[in-house]
Amino acid sequence: MENKKIKNATPKVYDGIKFKSLLEVSAYKHLKAAGFNPNYEQFKCTVWEGFKPKVPFYKEGEKIKDLILQDDKVRSTTYTPDFTFVYKNIFVVIELKGHINDTYPIKRKLFRKWMELYLPEGIFFEIRTIKQLKQAIKIIENYAKSYTQNKESSKALAR
Repeated sequence: MENKKIKNATPKVYDGIKFKSLLEVSAYKHLKAAGFNPNYEQFKCTVWEGFKPKVPFYKEGEKIKDLILQDDKVRSTTYTPDFTFVYKNIFVVIELKGHINDTYPIKRKLFRKWMELYLPEGIFFEIRTIKQLKQAIKIIENYAKSYTQNKESSKALAR
């Protein structure tokens, strides 16, 4: 069965979860083996809020070639990363990428801005290979150590 959302991907059910690709299954296994508790496609955020336009907008109709008024609501833009989890009070986001579609670069920028505003103590990875995932696991562990040490130092200074 071909996955229409992901080019050249093979969907698979593992651990009761419907993954969209074998890379996602492999990543899930590696994250679990490293002691993390990854959530698959459970975190969805609105990175750009939709609106009801007031300025008239006309475009070509689908069935007829005449211009027609498009006055329906402009939908919000949402982003759902592949994996999210909290590790030692750090919100970790992992996006696995094979082929990049035309909307992803824009969503990535919007999501990064969203993280700056709402999850400044988070960390975001864009992964293409298992080798990169293994590097990310080490970075997460080291980042958590330094994050914890910095928090403890700040508490000690505040005393």
